[in-house]
Amino acid sequence: MSEIKPGELIVFKTHPFINDLTNVRIAAYSEYTSPLLVVKEIKEKSFDKENGRDIGQQLNCIYYNSKDGKFIDKWISSKLINKVFFSVVDHKLLSEFDFKKKLLDSNKELSIRNYENLIKEHYLNKKVILKSVDIELFKIKVNRTKENGELVETNHLEFLPPLMSVIGFKFNDEKNKFSEKTGLPMIELKCKWYNSSAKTFSESFFPSEILYSVKDVEDLFPEKDLLSDIAESIEENSFFNLPIIKPFNLEGNKNSTVINYSIGRSESIIYKHYFYQMNYFDYITQNKSVITIDNDQVFNKITENTIFGKKYPDYINGFRLKIIDCAFSIDSYYLIIYKDAYKNITKRIVKILELYIYVKDFKAFKDTYKNLSSWTLDKNPSFINYNYHNDGNIFIHLEGEIIPSNTLPKTVFEDPNVEIILKTNCLLRKGKIRNFKINSILEVQEIIDGKTLFEEDLF
Repeated sequence: MSEIKPGELIVFKTHPFINDLTNVRIAAYSEYTSPLLVVKEIKEKSFDKENGRDIGQQLNCIYYNSKDGKFIDKWISSKLINKVFFSVVDHKLLSEFDFKKKLLDSNKELSIRNYENLIKEHYLNKKVILKSVDIELFKIKVNRTKENGELVETNHLEFLPPLMSVIGFKFNDEKNKFSEKTGLPMIELKCKWYNSSAKTFSESFFPSEILYSVKDVEDLFPEKDLLSDIAESIEENSFFNLPIIKPFNLEGNKNSTVINYSIGRSESIIYKHYFYQMNYFDYITQNKSVITIDNDQVFNKITENTIFGKKYPDYINGFRLKIIDCAFSIDSYYLIIYKDAYKNITKRIVKILELYIYVKDFKAFKDTYKNLSSWTLDKNPSFINYNYHNDGNIFIHLEGEIIPSNTLPKTVFEDPNVEIILKTNCLLRKGKIRNFKINSILEVQEIIDGKTLFEEDLF
């Protein structure tokens, strides 16, 4: 194991988390799970005096006991721990303290006075939190229900550290203010937090190395009131074009098209310990989802009439539009409600790949549509491609065939001798190819510019 440094996260060896494996669900008696530890102080590696065996470093660590409302310090041998990794490189709300870099970036001398002024100007009254926060916040325990044996997930928050405010600071050693090993100032921040156990406020000093600085949404976007904008969008039932967690490819697509974004309808704002999230309905997964409010480019409202076009069935100017009146376009997206062979009704977004007519009796088919008599084929096909004329009628052809003038009226959609089939990429099924019968579609709605909404890299 590499040498341990102050501010790093470690766990006792019996802990289920190892390295970056921190998404393990904890079953059985979760109270046996020990806390994440943040290293405060390190004693040099030592060796056994009798046999010379390496007995490792002694580590002074800290964690928060949520039940008792206390920060606990413990010494532990480096031989009894595993490292746990968490990076804040892409985390917009958390950042490491680096007083030296901030002064150098401002072209200021690395003097005691400048360090003191820096803290007074930029960090007093700001929010901070122990570095174990995110792993403790998202730690999950699972239990079985009594009824059907399914696993139920709940948060394991016994060691979640509180959000604190900086109210002062001091140097750890007033005589020797800089570390002989690193040359960095040994600064401790005095922090205040609400102690939920004692029902009062508590204060204590913490080395800056074990804390993250926590930004507010308004700190990230000082020129925008993003929270108010999102709250307004909830009242308006507005939509957002939101990034999906795991982009996926469309099966069978020659250009390796990737779905990067979804449509989300805002529903509520959630405050989660130190940050805000928006709860929304995701139109790709057809489920509720949540996104952290930390990117102003993502939260640009779009209205329903800029996303969705005509709906079928519907009434327009006294005329009833049926499902078969929808002229499905290749490479376009549609929102459909579908009833499968088992009577299950689902809602999903699909991208049209091809349009097919399945012919049960080809001879009867040609007898019905006399204008196809000139269409000579070596054998009678079961599946025939079709596309739409501008007038809504269709023309049929075989795959790879030069489009002939084989025009059919829309009444073919109601012919019991045929089934009309949509070959699609189904976004609900991560872009997999799925076929849908038109006569099993209960409702369809056009999506005006699906390629821009789902495929293009907007940000």
